[in-house]
Amino acid sequence: MNYGEEYAYWYLRLNGFFCLPNFVIHRFGDVRDSSDCDILAIRPPHVFEEIGGKPDDWDHKLQEQLYFRRTIGVICEVKTGGYSTKELFKPEHVNYCLGRLGFVPRDHVAAVGKDLASRKAVDIAGNYQVCKLLIANGGDPDGVFLFCALESVIKFLRARVAKYGKEKYRDRMFFSSILFQSMIDIAALNCDAQSRMAERGGD
Repeated sequence: MNYGEEYAYWYLRLNGFFCLPNFVIHRFGDVRDSSDCDILAIRPPHVFEEIGGKPDDWDHKLQEQLYFRRTIGVICEVKTGGYSTKELFKPEHVNYCLGRLGFVPRDHVAAVGKDLASRKAVDIAGNYQVCKLLIANGGDPDGVFLFCALESVIKFLRARVAKYGKEKYRDRMFFSSILFQSMIDIAALNCDAQSRMAERGGD
């Protein structure tokens, strides 16, 4: 994963999702060119964790766009540079991802994919919700998908690390990502610096 994909991965993971990065889309049937989905993710409705997994820990903006009381599937693309919205979430790629998510039988995938092509998110049988999510640099693009600015993702991660600073720092080496370990370490250094400043009276 590149740095943007790593930030996106941890953003989803710290919002209760189980993530599959770089999901390979093989050339088969309607898929004419091999590709990948940057992150394919699933979130069960009853996610809970004492450290960083409570209802007030989730991103409020994401909660406003998705129904966290259902099982959610996310087809996520990440862009750190220029991109064309027309090249995002191609129908054949979305259908391939829907098959992997497994919320509907194989012979229903095309119908759900057709519905999702014109919508940002769809509900399935009152039990599941599937969405297309773009995380990218820049402003909010005009497209049929949910959008989250990469800077907002980083801001969320920094806030989460700061909220559980002691626990995250203590266990930082257990996280598999060097990028995330570094974010935790930098947060701790900044906290120490602020404490020393406060002790000196703000000098």
